[in-house]
Amino acid sequence: MGWKDALIATYVAREAVRIGKFKLAGGGTSDLYFDGRRVSTYPKGLRAITDGMVATIREGDLLPAGCNLVAPVISGIPIASAISLALDVPFVMDRGKPKQHGLGQRFEGVFGTDPRCLIVDDLITVGSTLVQTVEALREMGKEVGHAIVVVDRNEGGRDLLAGLGVTLHALLTAGELRAAAARATS
Repeated sequence: MGWKDALIATYVAREAVRIGKFKLAGGGTSDLYFDGRRVSTYPKGLRAITDGMVATIREGDLLPAGCNLVAPVISGIPIASAISLALDVPFVMDRGKPKQHGLGQRFEGVFGTDPRCLIVDDLITVGSTLVQTVEALREMGKEVGHAIVVVDRNEGGRDLLAGLGVTLHALLTAGELRAAAARATS
C-alpha cells in the first residue's frame, strides 16, 4: 500500500473524518470535520504523512539545501518533527504570536542564513493560519513560495495563498476523505 492509500485508510480507521455540524477555526461552519491530530499522533498515520510530504518535497525540490522548514503550532509540529528526522534538517515553530515571557519570540528554533522557507501544516480551509505565518515570515525578510498541507478542504485557502505568491501542495483533498468515509460506512 502506498502512502496515500495508507493515509486515507488511517483517517478512516482512526475516525478522523466526522460528519455533523462543526464550527471551524476560520469562523465558518461545515458538515465535515477532519481531526488530523488523530492521524499525526498515530505512528502509521505520521509515517504516511511523512512519506507523502517527503515525496512531495523531493518531486518539487521544495526544500533545497539551506531552506528553512517552518510549521505553525500545534498541528504542524509533529509533521515538521517527522520531516526533520526523515530529511535531517532543522525546523522552526511558529507560535502564532510572540510569547509574553522569556525572549518574547514568535518563532522558536533557529533560522538558517537562507531566507527561503517551506511551510508545512495539517490542514487548510480558508487559509488564515498559513497567511499569518507567511506574512510574519516576510516581515522578517524571509521568502515563502510553497506550503504543503495534509488536507486541503477546498474552501479558498489555495487561492488566498496563490494571491500571495505561495503555491499550495496538498496530500489529500476533502473530497477524497469524504468519499473514503462514505465507503467505510456503506
